[in-house]
Amino acid sequence: MSLRRRLLLAFYSGALLAVLIGVLAVYFIVMPSFFDMEDDAARSEVTRVEMAFMQTLTMLHGRSRDWAESQTVQALVAGDDTARPVPPGLESLGGPGLDQVVVIDQHGESHWLLASTVDEVALETLYADYQERFCYPFWGVTLFGGQPYLFSMEQVGECGAVLFAQRLDATMAQELSGITGLPVQLSASSGDLPRGVIVHRLDRGVLSGEFAVRDYNGAPVMRGSVLIDRGVYARGLRSIVWIAVSLLLVAGSIVTLVHMYVGKTVFKRLEALHGTVQRIAQGGNLDLHVRVPGNDELSMLGADFNRMVDSIKDTQRSFAEASERADAANRAKSLFLANMSHEIRTPMTAIIGYSELLENPNLATEERQRYLSVVQQNGDALMALISDVLDLSRIEAGQLRVERQPCQLPVLMKEVLYSHSLKASEKGIDLTLEYLTPVPATLITDPFRLKQILSNLIGNAIKFTDEGSVSVKLRWEEGLQSALHVDVRDTGIGVAEHALPRLFEPFSQVDDSHTRRYGGSGLGLAIARQLARSLNGDIIADSVAGHGSSFRFYIQAMAAENSPRVMPRDALATEVRSQQVPAVQLGGRVLLVEDNEVNRLLVQRILNRAGIEVVEAEHGQQAVDIILKDNRFDLVIMDMQMPVMDGYVAAGAIRDAGYQGAVLALTANVMSDDRRRCLDAGCDDFLGKPVRANKLLAACSRLISGQASSTV
Repeated sequence: MSLRRRLLLAFYSGALLAVLIGVLAVYFIVMPSFFDMEDDAARSEVTRVEMAFMQTLTMLHGRSRDWAESQTVQALVAGDDTARPVPPGLESLGGPGLDQVVVIDQHGESHWLLASTVDEVALETLYADYQERFCYPFWGVTLFGGQPYLFSMEQVGECGAVLFAQRLDATMAQELSGITGLPVQLSASSGDLPRGVIVHRLDRGVLSGEFAVRDYNGAPVMRGSVLIDRGVYARGLRSIVWIAVSLLLVAGSIVTLVHMYVGKTVFKRLEALHGTVQRIAQGGNLDLHVRVPGNDELSMLGADFNRMVDSIKDTQRSFAEASERADAANRAKSLFLANMSHEIRTPMTAIIGYSELLENPNLATEERQRYLSVVQQNGDALMALISDVLDLSRIEAGQLRVERQPCQLPVLMKEVLYSHSLKASEKGIDLTLEYLTPVPATLITDPFRLKQILSNLIGNAIKFTDEGSVSVKLRWEEGLQSALHVDVRDTGIGVAEHALPRLFEPFSQVDDSHTRRYGGSGLGLAIARQLARSLNGDIIADSVAGHGSSFRFYIQAMAAENSPRVMPRDALATEVRSQQVPAVQLGGRVLLVEDNEVNRLLVQRILNRAGIEVVEAEHGQQAVDIILKDNRFDLVIMDMQMPVMDGYVAAGAIRDAGYQGAVLALTANVMSDDRRRCLDAGCDDFLGKPVRANKLLAACSRLISGQASSTV
């Protein structure tokens, strides 16, 4: 065999071996990441199905609650023999999909109004648990006749109940599939099922994410599964194949070019190639190209080199653009952190400074009250900033919840304007409200979110207006999809047209100088737009730099049934209700469990001023020891994050110790999951920190009086 062939064989063999090793290395390094991505995707889809479960259960609870308010049902529970056995409106209140409707009267007797399976034993067990919960409404999953059902038991009267149940079967699986867009299957479980999501990789190119459906006591009753296409894994395999093919092509080309280099005496053209490469390497000028005459492998090598240089030049340009974007993002992050630091430190400076001034025992009463007012106002500003950040995080996580309830629209509008009138007066700005059309007296929407949108837009307009006016114009659009339209106009500094798209981006302001002059975190408009969209609406901004801005938003809403239309003049004459909370005087004996001495002293002083006797405990174990010795307390106020024994464990322990009174959870964790966890641990109500005195006393009054009535 000639040397040329031996060299060619050696080059190709070495290249093939290198490609194989490289492909194997890439496979063992990259593919585990694709498996992890598959597992994460399966868990994410199962989470969507579980959220659909919770949505279905929430709707069932709402339907049972509406039905429990029926006068006919209340009469049937009260033992009224003249009440109809089947209250009217079962079809409208129950609706399609219900399998069980049971009314339990005040004597504990059950009336099955709708039943696919009558299981008195299961109903008696469920009613006994309902009584153990002090006839507090609860819902979840249970078994009737050996079949799993979603149920909701709602209180009627003192301890009567109405039960709605919907069977977990193939029909429910189809409903969940319709909600999530995923193939959901529900099947009977055999034995105990582990918690969490179990991922199986099936032979037919799909993943199966399995999860346990548990009853309200935590026992598994069904197995759920979601089939997911293994597209991620398939893309990974295709990527490996393309990498292998690309490596083979590149290696083959290099081997061929090297072999031709050593097989032919074309040194002049190689020197030309070398000279061009050397000039590029020394000067970094990627505009230079190799000129190799001829029509053979060396000329092809020159062309390939030229394409490589162009590709490198494009890559460098892409890297430069990516670097600019990264620098811009880094500047935006730094600016946001600086803004947040300023927004947090400003009220904290006032709080700390005026708190130190309050240490002076010689302060006059009027001056002390003014200092306390400053501390409280800055504390409220700090809480508002934290609430904005939390609202944005909930929106981005998809956890924002909207509640539809009646609200008095003219009253709400005046309350919002009155809350900003002082700031407008201080700046000498005219703040006006105008109704362009008659409006419903009562509107069905989320009043809290509507107030939040209005406050953000009006507050923003006042902040960026130094002279002139801020006008709020409102009109009602009647139709198949009724809508409320609001236009907030100002004569402020305005915004350049090219900067309008950035107005609704989180953590950004159009001009960095605005941040220093006007303050703010840059979250208000982003939150307002997301809230408007959650109410099936949107916000549109128009502005001219130096001539003011206009923010128009609308939300879809319904006028309450039989609600009259209020004319513009009458709407403006609406009186705003007082928000003052009357002083509370209570009695009773409370066990306060709090590890923080400052918080414990604050709550103890608030309760003592209301006439409540307070016994203190520094952690959960100490509270349990006190309850074991003396459980004659009207209420237990429990912090949930404590050393030695936290509030969740302590709440269950004092229940096991025989304490039957009310337990109020007091915690800084304010998400909906934290509230559910507190209630599941045995607490009766929940307050988030920091808590206002009037809210704390109102909760204590409600829980203490409720305990007294249940004891009687």
